[in-house]
Amino acid sequence: MATRPFIGLKRVWYGDVVKTVTTPETGYTAAELKALIATMTEVKNVHQDTWGYEESDPSVTDYINELTGQPYYRDVTQAAIPTVSFTLGEYSFEDKAALQGGKATDDGWERTDMTALVEKSIVAMTKTGNFIFMPKANIVGKGSFVEKNIGLGVSAVPLETGVKGLASEKWFDGSNVKLE
Repeated sequence: MATRPFIGLKRVWYGDVVKTVTTPETGYTAAELKALIATMTEVKNVHQDTWGYEESDPSVTDYINELTGQPYYRDVTQAAIPTVSFTLGEYSFEDKAALQGGKATDDGWERTDMTALVEKSIVAMTKTGNFIFMPKANIVGKGSFVEKNIGLGVSAVPLETGVKGLASEKWFDGSNVKLE
């Protein structure tokens, strides 16, 4: 398998949480991803230099040999947590309600119970044509002041799906997805 870089952001989509996988033994496929993207909402404007993918360091406990001062065992107590983030520079009130919570109204948006969790699926396509897929992600949306614009800052952290064969995060070689 050839190596492929995951550089920059070309397109990003959000949609309902994915709750099924066709064949659990093989996992979510590129064909399923392509079909899913057709049903998702595409983000049309991501403010410059706000796209990012970061993975935290895992939490570990080192067990030290008292005699040598060196670790003899290391226990990972919490796995690394990946986060996709971006800021919408222009967005609809429907986008704001979907990604931040609150309620889109006939003439705008209003803040409602902002403690309700927002969960969506997220797909990001890199400039090099590859895909990052989070079938169930916790979304934190918020007003984000960027260059005198109140953008809609979004961060997405993948959650366990609870679906056999559906990983919390999957990366795809874009040559297998082939969007038109």
